[in-house]
Amino acid sequence: MLFMAIFSYSPEDRNLVIERGMESGKAAGVTVKGEWFDVSGHRVFRLFEADDDAHLTSSIYSWTDLGVAEIIPVMETEKALKLLKRAGKKS
Repeated sequence: MLFMAIFSYSPEDRNLVIERGMESGKAAGVTVKGEWFDVSGHRVFRLFEADDDAHLTSSIYSWTDLGVAEIIPVMETEKALKLLKRAGKKS
């Protein structure tokens, strides 16, 4: 499944976040589709696929000592609209 993670951290942890981000390797069971650093604030946005909830959890857990991760399940708009249209016909 596809997820958007929004990781927020305190300004005083900026350097730690940068260092860890540069050192972190690829997490098992997780494929990063894109990642963006908010240069005007203290957030990182990551779009990724996770094989299951265990891999999702392990990929986020290692960052929770530095901030808060908001995880949002997402899908491409075209697919979502088709699913919503189908669901609307059932009600």
